[in-house]
Amino acid sequence: STPDVFTMALSSSPQSVSFLAYDTAYEEICPDDATTSRSSDAKSGPITLAELVDALPPILHRQKEDGRKSLQERIRQDESRGTEDDPVNVLFSRLDLSLGEWKKYALFDSMKNYTRNLIATDNETFTLLLLCWNTGKESPIHDHPSDGCWLRVCEGEIRETRYEINGETDSLEVTSDEVFEDDAPAFIKDSMGYHKVGNPSKSTPAVTLHLYCPPFSKCKIWLDPSHASRPSKACMCNYSEYGVKHTCEMFAVNMI
Repeated sequence: STPDVFTMALSSSPQSVSFLAYDTAYEEICPDDATTSRSSDAKSGPITLAELVDALPPILHRQKEDGRKSLQERIRQDESRGTEDDPVNVLFSRLDLSLGEWKKYALFDSMKNYTRNLIATDNETFTLLLLCWNTGKESPIHDHPSDGCWLRVCEGEIRETRYEINGETDSLEVTSDEVFEDDAPAFIKDSMGYHKVGNPSKSTPAVTLHLYCPPFSKCKIWLDPSHASRPSKACMCNYSEYGVKHTCEMFAVNMI
């Protein structure tokens, strides 16, 4: 049943998640017709965290299968990510954050800029993380070696600064600088640039929900935006997994 799958995904080894049950959930949410499956969720109501976790893998598997059939479909998928035509974005936007299910994963550490708290993953198609930001703290500028990152604000406010590389000056130049206070989904992929995220408030912590598809364990970070050709390599490590804290350094940085 769906609750059992959700429990397995969030409290045991991610590799033990039953894909048969995921496939059953997929049949309920995404009909066989590919066009219908991309639009049928848009008019549906709010969903729980369990329903999101159940529905994501089959949707992503279907996208991968469809993308193998034609270059045109792969291009369409890439162009639609983060829009109302993106089934992942639509599903992610339906998650009802007001239920407060994310709160049990919101573990802070005053000694860190922010913490990465794993909520769920299947180690193949997605990783769902809750990031907890201390006041006035931010991430390094970084890339996303995946199809993209979907983000929602659960609590507080978040400032996102985006960059693109200027090849002539070998620098990262700011292309946008925005503060997000509501829970509407934001999206970024590498073709849109790189970014850093932080909590601009000096008094109120912030919490954000991040969806990465597919998962990745390493990324590039820029400690000095004036040297775009000299990124560092960051190895990701979670502060907690499935609501259980463990000790680990957030970034292991090596020059590449």
